[in-house]
Amino acid sequence: MDKPRTHEKWYERLSRIINSTVCFSLAYIAITYLFWLIMGYAGKMYKFDSFVYYFGIKYILNDNVWTKQSITLIFSSGSILSLVIGITAFFLFERLKHIKVIFNVFLLWLFIIGTTIFAAQAVIAVLGANEFLSPFYQNLTVVYAWWHLPYAVVCLLVLPWLALFLFFAVNYAKPFLLTAYSYSKVNSESRRKSYFIETAVIPFILGSVITTAVTFPMNIFVHAVYLGMLGIAMLIGWLSLIYIKVSQDEIIRYKTLQQLDPIFLFLLLLAIFFVFIGWKGINLHVI
Repeated sequence: MDKPRTHEKWYERLSRIINSTVCFSLAYIAITYLFWLIMGYAGKMYKFDSFVYYFGIKYILNDNVWTKQSITLIFSSGSILSLVIGITAFFLFERLKHIKVIFNVFLLWLFIIGTTIFAAQAVIAVLGANEFLSPFYQNLTVVYAWWHLPYAVVCLLVLPWLALFLFFAVNYAKPFLLTAYSYSKVNSESRRKSYFIETAVIPFILGSVITTAVTFPMNIFVHAVYLGMLGIAMLIGWLSLIYIKVSQDEIIRYKTLQQLDPIFLFLLLLAIFFVFIGWKGINLHVI
């Protein structure tokens, strides 16, 4: 029989919030670092060396020149990787979700952050279009500029990206509900919304503070777009719980989520340490 909802202790709820916050922060740092790293390795295909930072990348052309082909491949590679990571993470979650470990919550955040960062590139492209000194002149903005796309076309291209974002966003909430340790936590709309706030929304807010502290002041405008889009995704996910329901048989009962996980906390601290020691950049010429 399910344990009544009122039996949850305050420290169990706090542990769930902390665990999810740690997973969000670790997933965000991982994806944003890999975003720039893949762009660096894409540049090596054209004999460009680079210094990769947590907040960006600096290319060394080595007497080579930019071409439309190299620009398109290099400056779109990070966006494509984000989407691939997000979809792959969801694919893995669907197959591993019955293994009741915190790693699956990490996979959920990889899915949400990866797909949202991918969708955010279209918004960034509009904000930075034809503004070569803009902090938003990066990634797809550069690609569109080299293809000489009119501003109206750049704006129109936002629509399919945002449609994809909306499709993903309405499906962000249900996987979190499956982790409830008791069906009584999610057996009504108000309880579903409350559980989603505790397991996703609050961790997102706390994780945003952590990742902003790690990022500040570098690339802070793009970071703000990412967090803004993630905030909208959380709102859409929360609103979708009006009609999204889960059956008792679907609940996987992640009781481990109620216990603080020291391994992921250590991994987050290790990731933050790595970001700071690599603040001056990783030289891909020697890697």
